[in-house]
Amino acid sequence: MFSNYREILGLPGALNFSLAGLAARLPISLLGLGIVLFVQGETGSYGMAGFVMATYMVAQAVSNPIIAKQIDRRGQSVVMKPLVLVHVTALALLVATVLAGWWFGLAFVFAALAGLSLGSIGSLIRARWTYIARTPRQLDSAFSWEAAIDEVIFITGPVLVTVLATSLFPPAGIILSGLATLIGSFLLYRNTDTEPEPQPKEVDRTLKGKVLSNPGILIAVFSHFMLGAGFGAIDVTVVAFSEELGQKPFSGVVLGTFAFGSLLSGLFFGTVDWKIPTHKRQALATAVFAVACCALLLPGSMLVMGITVFFVGLAIAPVAITTSTTVRELAPPKRLTEAFAWMSTSMAFGTSFGSAIAGNLIDHFGARPAFLMPVVCMALGALVVVSCVKLLDPLRSGHAARLARRATVG
Repeated sequence: MFSNYREILGLPGALNFSLAGLAARLPISLLGLGIVLFVQGETGSYGMAGFVMATYMVAQAVSNPIIAKQIDRRGQSVVMKPLVLVHVTALALLVATVLAGWWFGLAFVFAALAGLSLGSIGSLIRARWTYIARTPRQLDSAFSWEAAIDEVIFITGPVLVTVLATSLFPPAGIILSGLATLIGSFLLYRNTDTEPEPQPKEVDRTLKGKVLSNPGILIAVFSHFMLGAGFGAIDVTVVAFSEELGQKPFSGVVLGTFAFGSLLSGLFFGTVDWKIPTHKRQALATAVFAVACCALLLPGSMLVMGITVFFVGLAIAPVAITTSTTVRELAPPKRLTEAFAWMSTSMAFGTSFGSAIAGNLIDHFGARPAFLMPVVCMALGALVVVSCVKLLDPLRSGHAARLARRATVG
């Protein structure tokens, strides 16, 4: 059943960079929630915590495509090594600002600096898979594997950060995130054999134009924005929901259960040799997830919430996998890192938007009404994807048409 995964992990260097990438991108599950728990614990306001987290996420979203474009031209290691040091320093100063009671505006400054220097590690890993994969089937399996890795991160991260931040030391989640970034980055960027070859600007003259000029990629970006908004709202609202029930330390367990459902579906997804075109799978997966989110309005206890989010989580990985595959099919080969970075950028913008709005809804109305946020966001995302599904078809892409003509001529 898992022969597809054995095949891709047997490719030279694949297992090493994938595991290094796991550590390097732990901040995607540690840092945002860690900031919320730390700032809320020190200030007592979910709204303020949501805004600090949003500042970090927006800064990361703005910088991701810029960093990715430089990586396509100069290489992953050259660009990312100095940024890692900036990121870790900014996290240390953020913690010091809040604990020492410095002017709180500095917290926003250092949160922004941390976001500006993080980069999109998932985009770099997927670019490496694209560089070493030999067939489209291998690449589909690789993207499914990385989606499963993401969910392992989302299972372990929230549990670690909530237990450490609520029971041991409030900024523990932020500190753990910084350590994971240092260790994972050291292991990842020393592995240069699987790093895509840089494309200097003077060599890349045929690739003028914008990645987002493709309407299919624009739709995928919007879909990921809505997905991120749903995730950001769910993270903050589950924490508030558990606090209202007097069971705040268990919020990480519930969020981990949410990710566990996605992990299982992602692993299964990668074992299937799909005959349905990717764009149709993406539309179906997005619609199913939108319907599943409605169940978040029902639970009245942490146990029921945990069971509910597990089944809702089953619908996540297919959305992420099919969207990544769609972008890979639509994007110019030498602009893949930038294209993938736009996906993480839209996700980051969405997460910051969702967490900020949900945080303020919680402050004014409580946790239960705030669960409407992910329901509305996913409904809008599904509506756009389903109604514009034909634009996601790579055969309608000018880039794909050029490749087809070249193959015919050859």
